[in-house]
Amino acid sequence: GQYDSLAMPLSTMAQVGAIVGLLLVPIGVLWLVYESRQQIRRKENRPLHTRRYYFALASVIASIIVALAVALVAFATAGISLALITIALGLFSLSRTLSKLRVVRKAESGSFSPVPLYLVLIPMAVTVLQLTLAAPMTNFTRNHAIISSREFIRDIEAYQAEYGRYPTSLLAMWKDYYPDVVGVEKFHYTLSESAYNLFFEQPRFLLDNLGTREWVVYNPGDEHHIFSHTAWFLLLTPEELERSQGWYAVHEMSQPHWKYFWFD
Repeated sequence: GQYDSLAMPLSTMAQVGAIVGLLLVPIGVLWLVYESRQQIRRKENRPLHTRRYYFALASVIASIIVALAVALVAFATAGISLALITIALGLFSLSRTLSKLRVVRKAESGSFSPVPLYLVLIPMAVTVLQLTLAAPMTNFTRNHAIISSREFIRDIEAYQAEYGRYPTSLLAMWKDYYPDVVGVEKFHYTLSESAYNLFFEQPRFLLDNLGTREWVVYNPGDEHHIFSHTAWFLLLTPEELERSQGWYAVHEMSQPHWKYFWFD
């Protein structure tokens, strides 16, 4: 689909929320043990404890930590506006939760509460889904963007065939050639020694090589170059640039003349 500027911030917020949300799992496990023991005491007609409120309070505190982490990510990836919206939604949810928390404190229901099951199963299920889907979804979107670049590459090569050289620059207001991936804004183009680099940044899951940024590069002369810092072009010699580009791993691909590079 078309690029959406909120796609990556919202995706990162959801992923961070799922990871930090694992704080709820141990609370849910302890609460689940408590609920199970309460049921046993009820069947044996023994006096019941009234500690559900404390488990609920602990889960609310953990949820506040999750919400703050998500708001921080919103601020870091999209700015203050999205962070304020996230905080406002969190405060609204908190106000509704606190009203229910007061009810639990006044009178603990005798029936089994399903809440601890949610605290255990939902964060774990979301985390497992991330771990399971990270590689295939990353490969799918990377390959889809590469397929979408074919028209762009064909027109570049047609230009070279007609004029005997590759374009000096393709920087313009309208892009005209699109990766057709929601999280990939555009293709970038730069000349290399005898050919050119066409490249884009590939979104990655946080749990898949934590902190890694991936750039996918096409070069018909197999002179792939991608650098960490603009200042390097100005401060380093060509020999130094050739030795150190900033990436820590490079991967060959089945598509001819394509490679992808990992930066930390």
